[in-house]
Amino acid sequence: MEEKFGLITGIECKYVKTDPELIESIATRTGITPQRVKSMMRYNIFTIGQFAELSDLAVSSILNKTRPSVVDKETGALGTELDYTYPFKSAKMDGPKFIIRNEKSEKYLRG
Repeated sequence: MEEKFGLITGIECKYVKTDPELIESIATRTGITPQRVKSMMRYNIFTIGQFAELSDLAVSSILNKTRPSVVDKETGALGTELDYTYPFKSAKMDGPKFIIRNEKSEKYLRG
């Protein structure tokens, strides 16, 4: 990861077609209709609220997982448990935070 102008860059989004078994699994676990799950997973990027619904994590827990912390105890490297982006930046460099679908977020989606 590289930081540029206060933004973290170099994080890859996992553009994948979601298998129907995962959609059914999330729907069963969360009580959300399969069609709604499929709709939320369409773009492989989630609002905090969507990710909370899909993963069964509390919003506060998701926000904590986006804060930098030590992720490699051997090297002391900083990172986040969930990668995020601000796709709709305002002139003040703020806006809604979105969770990126990649290996980090996938483990929470799979339950």
